[in-house]
Amino acid sequence: MKTSDLIRNPILLVANGRSVLECEFGAQIDSFETVGRINNYETTGFERFVGSRTDIWFNGANQNLRQREDVPARVVVLIPEDILKRKGEQIHERIRRRLGVERDHYELVPWSEVREYERMLGARRPTTGTSAILWAMGHFEKVVIHGFDFFIDTLAHYHDRRATRWLVEKGIVKKAGKHDMRQEKAFVERLISDGRVLRLRDYLL
Repeated sequence: MKTSDLIRNPILLVANGRSVLECEFGAQIDSFETVGRINNYETTGFERFVGSRTDIWFNGANQNLRQREDVPARVVVLIPEDILKRKGEQIHERIRRRLGVERDHYELVPWSEVREYERMLGARRPTTGTSAILWAMGHFEKVVIHGFDFFIDTLAHYHDRRATRWLVEKGIVKKAGKHDMRQEKAFVERLISDGRVLRLRDYLL
C-alpha cells in the first residue's frame, strides 16, 4: 500500500501484557476510531484498564486460540510463512475450525507479506502482536500500542486466572517458546525511538 493510501486516523493495538493494569486507560482506548486486539484478549471485567471496543481481531489461528462468541467485524489472521507455504489452501480448514468462522469473515495475510515481516524483524516466527504492528504500519499513518510486554518480566497475560498464571510462571504451561522475544522487544523499541510507533501513554500526553 502506498503512503498516500494509508488510513489517516490512528489505530490502537492493545496487547495482553500485564502492564495494562498499571493505568486506567479504558475510556481513552474506546475513544480511538480503530482498536485492534490480539489472540485470546478479554475486556469483560477489565474495561477500566483496556476499554471494551474491538474493531479488528488479530490472531494466529493457533491451537490454543479460543473461539469467540463476540467475533469482531474484521478478523486478520497472521500465520508464520513456513506453515502457510507448507499447508497451502488446506490452511483455511484449520482457520475455520479454530476460529469458528467461515472464510468470508477473515483476512489471511499472505505468506509473501509475512515473509517481509520476518525480514524486517530479523527473526523467524514473529508473535501475533509484533506481526500486527507491522501489518498496521502498512495500513495506517499512525500506529499506537499498549500492553506489549514481550513476555520479558512475566509470561502471564493480564486476563489469566490465578491458577493459569501459576502454571505459566512455573513453566508447566508453555508460552512464547518459539519466538525470540528479546529480539522483538528491541525491534519494537527501535520503531518507537524512530517515531514510527507510539506508546499509548506518550500519545495521550
